[in-house]
Amino acid sequence: MAAETTEPPPGAPAAAPSRPRLSGFEQLDGRVKELTSSQAELLERIQKLKQEVQNWRSNVEMQVKTCQNELQGLKKGLDSEVEQLKSEMKAIRSAIQEEKGNLSAPIIASETSNNNDTEQAWQTQDQVLKVATDASMEEQIAPQA
Repeated sequence: MAAETTEPPPGAPAAAPSRPRLSGFEQLDGRVKELTSSQAELLERIQKLKQEVQNWRSNVEMQVKTCQNELQGLKKGLDSEVEQLKSEMKAIRSAIQEEKGNLSAPIIASETSNNNDTEQAWQTQDQVLKVATDASMEEQIAPQA
């Protein structure tokens, strides 16, 4: 039995010669598994980041809507106050115009009254002078008679 063959029995796999070749495939297979695992981790991280961005965006949109609602409320309040101030200013202008009209009548009446008083004063002075003049004339005529 000097001639031993290294061939395997007909049902057994050939292990020895294919071993180095399988070793390379095992390394590639390990690398593929590592890359697949790494890819899955990256996809998971991307999904988490996408979810975080969506949550952040939702929060920002909600804050923007809240701010817009507050601004609209403030604008309505300011518009209301401006309208109220306008109506108050209109009322004040009307009151001032009315007061001007009311003051004009007494001033005119006062001026008329002053003019009448002045005329009466002049008439009174004239009468006093006339009486004085008449009295002095009577005094002058009386000694002659």
